[in-house]
Amino acid sequence: MNVICRNVSKFAPKFVIERSMKRIFQVFCGLLVAALSLISCLNSSDDSTTYYSDMAIKTFTLGTLNRYLHTTTSDGRDSIYKSTYTASSYKLNIDQLNHKIYSADSLLPNTDVSRVVCSVTTSNNGVVYVKSMTSDTLTYFISGSDSIDFTQPRIFRVFANDGSGSRDYTVSLAVRTMEKGTFIWTEADGADFPQDPNAWMQVIGKDGLTYIGSTRFESYALLYPDELFKSVDDAQTWTNDQLETSGSLLPRWNRAFVSWQLNANTDYALFVGYNSQVSDKAMTIWRKLVDSDCDGRWVYMPLDEDNPYYLPKMDKVSLVYFNKCVLAFCSDKNIYVSRDQGITWKKTSTYSFPVGCSSAFRVATDDDDNVWLTDTVSGKTWRGRLTK
Repeated sequence: MNVICRNVSKFAPKFVIERSMKRIFQVFCGLLVAALSLISCLNSSDDSTTYYSDMAIKTFTLGTLNRYLHTTTSDGRDSIYKSTYTASSYKLNIDQLNHKIYSADSLLPNTDVSRVVCSVTTSNNGVVYVKSMTSDTLTYFISGSDSIDFTQPRIFRVFANDGSGSRDYTVSLAVRTMEKGTFIWTEADGADFPQDPNAWMQVIGKDGLTYIGSTRFESYALLYPDELFKSVDDAQTWTNDQLETSGSLLPRWNRAFVSWQLNANTDYALFVGYNSQVSDKAMTIWRKLVDSDCDGRWVYMPLDEDNPYYLPKMDKVSLVYFNKCVLAFCSDKNIYVSRDQGITWKKTSTYSFPVGCSSAFRVATDDDDNVWLTDTVSGKTWRGRLTK
């Protein structure tokens, strides 16, 4: 027993060491196998590229554009200068059905579209080429870098990145010939001139009354020299209208009237004309707020001697309400605009008389935002509107 015990005590450490080394070796081998397996997995990953058959333009965006504008120097010489503007906000419509791309809104006048940098994105990395303007040659397009001449519609060809086919898009850019808000006249048929619904009342001939104009709720007539009358029943009956101050300040000669709707229940009436007792240089101005539910009165708008913006005395004045302001067409062939309902008047260059019109005319507006003017001497008629 002692021998056995000695023998066990003699060889036990060696046995334990051998078993420990074996386990360590097994663990090391396991880690090595795992590492080799991971490397094998990484090395065996699929390096092939997935190709698609998509051939569509998804977005088309314009970059910074140049404009070449005309100006006159201080010494009277003509000069051209360049300005730039960012056109990325201009929306371009993409018609995928008809394969057309076009600007939803025209670019600013005098934009140089011969050198346009644009950015294009495609579905699943389709490749874009641009067709030559003079041949069938295709040039690889670099988005956001290449400058393209759009003085005529251009063909952008998109190739699917799997090479299965291509699609052509026709891209066109429109440039406005005039700035937005430019007022232009075109000759028109005099038969289309808006008819005044109250024309039958122009000469009332009743008790010396002279018709002035109408709102939606009332009609007005002047009993020369200092009384205003109104009718609420289409001129069947007339009653004295209320005045804030003396009727001696009412317009007496070269009179004009205009009214417009302020809201569903209220109209604004403006009555102008010349009265030598008021001023020898300016027209006198009266106004009235006409409400469907209450009885208003005419208010005199006195001339402020410190205010240089008055409506000058004229032989003839015609008033229209247009583009949220009052326009006074005057016999001196100038047009004055009031943006504060008749308080101040300024000569404007935004609006002008049609070329060839005499100083005898009549003016009206229609429901489609047009101004109509007829030369009562020549009989010519023009229709004017603001460009959009």
